[in-house]
Amino acid sequence: MNLNKSQPIIPIMAIAASLAAIVLSIILLINQVTPFGHQNLLVGDMGAQYAPFFTYFHHAVAAGQFPAFSFSIGVGANSFPLVAYYLLSPFNLIILLFSASQTPTAITYILILKVAAIAASMAFFLSRHFGRSDWSILIFAITFSLCGFVAANFVNIMWLDALIYLPLICHGIDRFKAGNSSNQLFIWLTLCILVNYYMGYMIGLFTIIYMIQTIIQTQPSNTKLIAANGPFIRRFIVTELCSGLTSMVVLLPTAYGMLQTAKVGPENISPISRLFFQFGPEGFSQIGLGATVYDNRLLRAPAIFSSLAIFLLVATYFAHPKISRRHKFGVATSLAVLLLSMLIEPINLAWHLFSQPAGSPFRYSFLFSFIMITTAYEAWSAKPQLIGRRAKLLIPTLTIALLAASFIYIRLSPVASLTDYLSLQPDSAKVLLLNSFLVCIFAILITVKNQNWVWPLIAGIIVAEMGTNFEAALKSEPLGNQSVYEALVRKQTANLNQISSSTTLYRINQSSSQLAPAFQEPYLGYNDPLLFNYNGIQEYSSTLNEATRQTLKMLGLYSKNQRRISTAGSTAISNLLLGVKTTISGQTTTPNPAYVGMGFPVTTQFTNLKLARGYLFLNLENTLQRIQPAKQPYLISETANLVSRTASSQSQKTYTVKITPKASGPLYLDTSDNTFDYAAIQVNGYRLKTISNPFHHAYLVKLGSVKKGAPVILKFKSRSAHATSMIHLKSLNVAQLTNLTASLRAHSFQPTYQNNQVTGTVTRSGNHSWLYTAIPYDNGWKATVNGQTVAVKRVLGNFIALPLNAATNHITLTYHTPGLLLGAILSFIGLLAYLGTMICRRLLLATKAAKH
Repeated sequence: MNLNKSQPIIPIMAIAASLAAIVLSIILLINQVTPFGHQNLLVGDMGAQYAPFFTYFHHAVAAGQFPAFSFSIGVGANSFPLVAYYLLSPFNLIILLFSASQTPTAITYILILKVAAIAASMAFFLSRHFGRSDWSILIFAITFSLCGFVAANFVNIMWLDALIYLPLICHGIDRFKAGNSSNQLFIWLTLCILVNYYMGYMIGLFTIIYMIQTIIQTQPSNTKLIAANGPFIRRFIVTELCSGLTSMVVLLPTAYGMLQTAKVGPENISPISRLFFQFGPEGFSQIGLGATVYDNRLLRAPAIFSSLAIFLLVATYFAHPKISRRHKFGVATSLAVLLLSMLIEPINLAWHLFSQPAGSPFRYSFLFSFIMITTAYEAWSAKPQLIGRRAKLLIPTLTIALLAASFIYIRLSPVASLTDYLSLQPDSAKVLLLNSFLVCIFAILITVKNQNWVWPLIAGIIVAEMGTNFEAALKSEPLGNQSVYEALVRKQTANLNQISSSTTLYRINQSSSQLAPAFQEPYLGYNDPLLFNYNGIQEYSSTLNEATRQTLKMLGLYSKNQRRISTAGSTAISNLLLGVKTTISGQTTTPNPAYVGMGFPVTTQFTNLKLARGYLFLNLENTLQRIQPAKQPYLISETANLVSRTASSQSQKTYTVKITPKASGPLYLDTSDNTFDYAAIQVNGYRLKTISNPFHHAYLVKLGSVKKGAPVILKFKSRSAHATSMIHLKSLNVAQLTNLTASLRAHSFQPTYQNNQVTGTVTRSGNHSWLYTAIPYDNGWKATVNGQTVAVKRVLGNFIALPLNAATNHITLTYHTPGLLLGAILSFIGLLAYLGTMICRRLLLATKAAKH
């Protein structure tokens, strides 16, 4: 390879970036996406996670501090993993130029700039890698910036940074192998890991593959690979280790936090992923346009589309008589490793930090596209018209056959277990014909002898092809309404500002998001506390603490999966325990009568209580009894008398039961019936707005407020013949709970939270020698009581209790991010180690030069 630095790459990079940005802007304009229209990109995770997180970033910067422990993340969590996973991209600074309600507009600009940066980065790499500066580089750079991976995953906007750094990292390896320093490899790989460790990990694995490919392609055939490249391999390993060590300021504290999350193993995966081969002939559809739409965003073959011209050129590469066998073997090795990684489940898991992805199962498929595009450019540079006549006919014929095979397989596959999966894959006959037509056109054009006049025509068709594919993917998305979003954000912000506090610590329970009208798809507002900067309960993120999630589940709250916790299932009791001061339901804001503060004195018996999974009512009753023992239960058992049972379908029955409440107040339901239909509950003819729960993640359902002795008619559906005996009904003893809260309020803990410190005062009463706090347990908390350091105790699943040793106790809880200091020290050591190796190498070279 020629690494001549005199090549004029800056104009090519600038034009590549500009063209990519223009193409994407036109697509956004066609779809009326802000700032070019009234719609926005808040679809899927972009709306549920990124927009709230980016807005939270805006709030934190405006306030002048990032809390190390944020009570806006669920009921409270170490914020470092969330920041490291979502918010470290330098492009996110653009958010600061917009108001909170205009965050979606900022996201659009970020997307355009990232796509432009990908094109510029790829243009730089191709020019340096091949030592060429011809204008055809523009097409290959734009192809990478608008490839199938970008079209399929733009809603996960943080992943796109990896496509910017990848070409720069590979350029660093090229320079390193050519005898230059490893500085660029070290710098770009370290930055990639720091910006997004998740994708940085994948690129770190890929550098090994690319290093092997580089060795194969540059090594003379008459030498032994390992022996001849020993010094390079050793220096490569040292550089990678130093890069990883230098990244520890992010990696170590993030690892501490992520180890507290749930790991999704193979038992949780979809039917398609249970196969030895994770995809079949339908995967060939991904070589053409139109294979990625919103419906198959969670389950699809690897998104490797990079233009049919690229695929044809890759095939041409292997048939080209002027390209050496070493080069072909090097490329074939990389493509084979990546393909087998995506085909075989255990290897695929290794690429994803050994945790099964929740959707988008091949998140490193852009690496395959990168190799394909690089290879295609080499084939183009070698003049593809030089391949034999048979290859010129066979390559397009086989390509069309593969596209047709995927189309037929999707429509006619007899494999029953794949039916649902295959039904999500696009199989349009019109798209098949269009792809086949493009194959024929490209096959003719790329083999024309005079490329000087034909490449602009090819370029125009490729740009139209890539733009059409991206536009089709975007058009299938249920885009949000930006005008409605802005209005609702401003309105809800004004409402919440009246009831939330920036320093006093308490929680707000918002049962339904006011932003739902701004979305086409269901919007549940899991991360509204971050978006609106208040302390809430619900959360949806990849950094959700598993111990906290399980605790909330055992208190009756709903959790769809390991990444979500909802306010559904909250009760007056859980509101008491969680320090909920206000409940927002629709347009109604109601003070919580059971609120006493963020904690209260308790006995040793309370701190020894263990919650039991699956026994929701028992957990709540035992908790209250340990706080203040009572002869009468706090939750009164109710009896359901069967009125009728009718068949509503072949497998499901409708049950009607009658309940005569023994007490006035809230009535709650729980069931051990795995077939119970949570979405079909009726109380006195009124259909409850409950969460559909097909996987029976049990939670408490509030049936409403009832009157003592006034009959309640309950209807529900189930497939079990014993459904009535498996439901559990409890009414709340309101008077007894009121007496309890009145006694707790006199000694409650009502702290403030500033500068990562929770401070407050509490008085001890009787034998209540501990302070229970509604603050999640975390190793980062350090506590003092009246200035004396005390141990933090984990109680009630995953909350904190502190010892009370005096009548009046001044409490200070200070949070330090676990692993941050050690990570910073290790990063400093890693940087010094790398600089040390560079200095030693220069001294060694200088000594050798002096001897000669």
